[in-house]
Amino acid sequence: MEDFLTTGNWDSLSTGEAAIAGATLGTIITTSLIVGVLLIIAGWRIFTKAGEKGWKILIPIYDAYILFKICGIKNWFWAMLGISIITSIMMGANMPPTVNDVTGYHIDMNADLTKYPVFLTGCAISCIAGIIIDVVVCIKLAKAFGKGVGYTLGLIFLPNIFTLILGFGKAEYNAKNLEK
Repeated sequence: MEDFLTTGNWDSLSTGEAAIAGATLGTIITTSLIVGVLLIIAGWRIFTKAGEKGWKILIPIYDAYILFKICGIKNWFWAMLGISIITSIMMGANMPPTVNDVTGYHIDMNADLTKYPVFLTGCAISCIAGIIIDVVVCIKLAKAFGKGVGYTLGLIFLPNIFTLILGFGKAEYNAKNLEK
């Protein structure tokens, strides 16, 4: 196992070590798939409770638009999309050198990132905007379902658990809660 950790060479694993690695990977993948399916079902139920068709949760980007609509902030969706496009262009235009190795493309950790201020600015704007928008969506979603600050904090810090509770629980959607 030590050879694998230093060289990354899978051939250096013994049969037992490979079996443990395979079982661990299989468990992680299976658990992830189960949680993913449960989250899709919970999202479907949340959309249905809010008067939207549940299948809309299955379409990337459109599902975000519908979630923003449910939260009463669909104009924020367009702002988020615009910020994403602009910051992606900024980062792409001033990207640090990349290295292609066995793991794929990644940022050269020896690169002096101070030479890439547009890239760093794009990263910072994207991260900050994403966090702000995510917090606003959590606040509005909790409010739309008649939940308080504690539930909002749950959506922010333990989103998978609280999404499952919201989807499978008895909470009901009421758009009038968003006006308060």
